[in-house]
Amino acid sequence: MGIALGCIGMSMQDFERCTPSEFKATFDAWNGRQERIERSEWERVRMSCLCTLQPYSKKKLQASDIMEFPWEKQKTKANKREETREEVNARYERAKRKFGLQ
Repeated sequence: MGIALGCIGMSMQDFERCTPSEFKATFDAWNGRQERIERSEWERVRMSCLCTLQPYSKKKLQASDIMEFPWEKQKTKANKREETREEVNARYERAKRKFGLQ
């Protein structure tokens, strides 16, 4: 609830009306935006470093010579498949039973 109200800026009514799947979609969109902002800031830092170091280098520097970011590396992990709606619902039902909420 803290992320929904404090970070994302949802109202209490919006949060209470969300299904878990809707909140996950909202969180994923918000989190993606936060990641893009952070990556952009790191890109600016790298460019600033590149411009500062280039006059002192005998070779032409590339941005990747300064810093290589994890998101630039090739992803070798297998793509994780999306859960079906039935799988998500079954997982929620198991969690509810586990914590005595049913």
